[in-house]
Amino acid sequence: MFRSTIALPSFFIVLILALVNLVYASSSYAPVAITLPAFSKECLYYDMLTEDDALAVGYQVLTGGNFEIDFDITAPDGGAITSERQKKYSDFLVKSFGVGKYTFCFANNYGTALKKVEITLEKEKTLTDEPEVEVNTDDIIADNAIEEIDRNLKRITKALDYLRAREWRNMSTVNSTGSRLAWLSILVMIIIAVISIAQVLLIQFLFTGRQKNYV
Repeated sequence: MFRSTIALPSFFIVLILALVNLVYASSSYAPVAITLPAFSKECLYYDMLTEDDALAVGYQVLTGGNFEIDFDITAPDGGAITSERQKKYSDFLVKSFGVGKYTFCFANNYGTALKKVEITLEKEKTLTDEPEVEVNTDDIIADNAIEEIDRNLKRITKALDYLRAREWRNMSTVNSTGSRLAWLSILVMIIIAVISIAQVLLIQFLFTGRQKNYV
């Protein structure tokens, strides 16, 4: 009984410490928002320090026209890793194509609207060889719990990012539609006014021109 009483608090201590490390590691997840005027291009850069590095890259267009942009990833040697055209969102896992600076470019070549793009660059966790140590059952349980929490956290984060992007796009569509309806209403009012004036002038011309034919 004394053994289980001591092991239970130690399990929670290990779990809390692991959660703290997880939150600290997740703090590097920082979306970057950029604006792309019509027919402009913006690039981000990231340095891969070792051959084992891997980078999770994701982007989504939040506002602007048809929400379509071009996206290119270039390796340090200048070679093209990927090239996408007319995309609204995408996700990549970039494995190392060599140590050096990687370039991520976004281009707004469709439409004349200003587009807002949100980008995430997050270094993926890689397994490292560790010296063999005595395995504790509580540590294994804590590690499994932390990994499950990490997976669920990533799923929730991606779902929230997707829903937020949909909200931005829908709001942009609503604003664009409202502006078009306002201009359409003004145009209809002008057309009605012109037609009304034309009718008055036409009737006045017809009646004024035929008054002299009657006694």
